[in-house]
Amino acid sequence: MSASSKSTTSCSEDDNELRRGPWTIEEDTLLIHYIAHHGEGRWNLLAKRSRLRRTGKSCRLRWLNSLKHDVKRGNLTLGEQLLILDLHSKWGNRWSKIAKYLPGRTDNEIKNYWRTRVQKQAKHLKIDSKSTAFQDIIRYFWIPRLLQKIEESSSSSSSLPIQNSEIPVS
Repeated sequence: MSASSKSTTSCSEDDNELRRGPWTIEEDTLLIHYIAHHGEGRWNLLAKRSRLRRTGKSCRLRWLNSLKHDVKRGNLTLGEQLLILDLHSKWGNRWSKIAKYLPGRTDNEIKNYWRTRVQKQAKHLKIDSKSTAFQDIIRYFWIPRLLQKIEESSSSSSSLPIQNSEIPVS
């Protein structure tokens, strides 16, 4: 193909270009309706079939970060942090599996918590986050400290932010 033929594009090719930048109300409406009819997941397929001209990743992030009504936003509670540490000790980096026990929290948010708080602490201590020594720090220092903070906050209120029955055994 010659250089001159590369520089000219037809209207149909322009229509297939991915859209970037802020989302419009019309795009939000298309995404909401598509998910209402077909459900979440398979984001690349959703992006193609919904005619949004966005990437699957862009659709997923827009849905989870802006449009989905039951996604919790803001800092993780002490109980959620405790649950993440406990479940990670059992299942490792199975973020989606862990997220099932934290309603309203996304797997990506949980992974980000782990990497920015827990792994950062390991790096600060100059210990491998996968080492037995660091796992012991989590088990014998970090978790008891979280439990203490939860007890202190529950003594000022009548209910605990997390109950033992919510922590899976297996």
